[in-house]
Amino acid sequence: MKALMKLYVAAALAAVCLLGSPRAAVAQETAAVTNGLTILVTQIKADLTAGKRTPTGLAEDLRQLDALLAAENGKPTERAATILFMKATLNLYTFKDPAAARTNLLTIKKDYPNTRIAAKIDAMLAVVDQPAAAQHGVPFPDFSVTDVAGQPLSVAQQRGKVVLVDFWATWCGPCRAELPNVVATYAQYHDQGFEIIGVSLDTDKDALLKFLQANNMAWPQYFDGQGWHNQLAIKYGINSIPATLLINPQGDITARNVRGEALPRAVASALGK
Repeated sequence: MKALMKLYVAAALAAVCLLGSPRAAVAQETAAVTNGLTILVTQIKADLTAGKRTPTGLAEDLRQLDALLAAENGKPTERAATILFMKATLNLYTFKDPAAARTNLLTIKKDYPNTRIAAKIDAMLAVVDQPAAAQHGVPFPDFSVTDVAGQPLSVAQQRGKVVLVDFWATWCGPCRAELPNVVATYAQYHDQGFEIIGVSLDTDKDALLKFLQANNMAWPQYFDGQGWHNQLAIKYGINSIPATLLINPQGDITARNVRGEALPRAVASALGK
């Protein structure tokens, strides 16, 4: 039984990493019951990595999802709800089709009301239905919070500088892989007017503080301990991490999700270098 539960969790977490669910807790509470779904998740991940990001490109994967759903014979199982949730997430974040995603989510709510996923559907519907809070080329809708040291924190405090708002977590592998590049970019451009505001989706503050110190992350951090329910992540529609917003000295969003070699170039451009 313990081995089977490990399989459930592994498959669910794989679905989160793959599909960018806005709430990792949903997947952590859900189970992909057999190896068939686990294998399919791996295949979809490989296809996405290969650049297949349209319904046509993922046609075979979608057919297999439908086949797995049909195999449930209409039973209101957690597995069936998980499959529909995966389809909803693909529709929303990969195919950019919120209407189709909404249909999937409403089906879960109506036909699978007693599943654990159904209890989370209203939160995702809110994400589907709300307009994006932060779009490229428009003024950044600011926040006013306190950082981990209890000091006031907002983008407006840095007006006249280039600011990177960085959504991340210590448990996020891609975030940790990108971190040396973020630290190097900060070291290169901080004295020229570049600032970073971190938004941590962690739940353990002590572990976060130790990580910040160990990795020379000298910029301020916002932390509320709510993980994927972090209030700023919800406000800005963050559904996967790492996620970044680059804001120019005038307070407008100039780039989103720049990383790797693109990050220092984008910062330099925003600084007028």
